[in-house]
Amino acid sequence: MVKVDIKKDVRRYSNPHRDTKRWKELYNERTSVERCNSRMKSYLTANSLHVWGIEKVKTQIYLNAIVLLVSALAMAKENKGKKAA
Repeated sequence: MVKVDIKKDVRRYSNPHRDTKRWKELYNERTSVERCNSRMKSYLTANSLHVWGIEKVKTQIYLNAIVLLVSALAMAKENKGKKAA
């Protein structure tokens, strides 16, 4: 067994190590965030903002995130009502 400094090549020696439980958790979290980013770009105006300045851009993105969350909550509530009926 050879000890390797993971800081020398972070792309080859990841921390946490690949295929560990923690790595899989982080990967799943990252992919879910990327799906949200994709939805914000596709269905909301995150891809073509018409405002200038970092504060205005952040406000616009936050509003997009709120709309995405509210729509997800509405769909969850609707699906819950259908299952109860």
